[in-house]
Amino acid sequence: MNITARRISGSAFSAEDKLEVTFNSDNQSMASVVHTIELVSGVNVTHGGGGLAGDYLHYKAVERDADADGIIDYSDIEMSLVQESQGTSVIKVVCEAVTKAEADTFKTEYEAWAERKEVAIGLEEEFTEEAPTLTPTILKTGEITLEWSTDTFV
Repeated sequence: MNITARRISGSAFSAEDKLEVTFNSDNQSMASVVHTIELVSGVNVTHGGGGLAGDYLHYKAVERDADADGIIDYSDIEMSLVQESQGTSVIKVVCEAVTKAEADTFKTEYEAWAERKEVAIGLEEEFTEEAPTLTPTILKTGEITLEWSTDTFV
């Protein structure tokens, strides 16, 4: 799996930029892919209409983007960015990805854990087994430089 991004609109004289973000899942069906940005340096940047760096947003909607089987194509999104003030920002686009196979395995493990817990509670036994966790794959693009400045009269 990998993620890449490129600027498709914006300029050095505007706070707004738009990125095309592509995600390659190696032909695996995905259960979820959420995106954020990582501020490497510079002026703060928001994404997706106000999300802060580190805030994960789901850029796809089931009612709009799913096929007849409910499967969402996460291969590309458009990400709107806004610099909070003039200056230069260096960012990376970050995604957390969970395959359908990983989600299905987690669901099965969690249901089995919950059943064991319920039995232990019913028998008034101490239950100390940790709940299973689902750990997404985290992917990052290379660095993207954004600039917002003003031109001078000559």
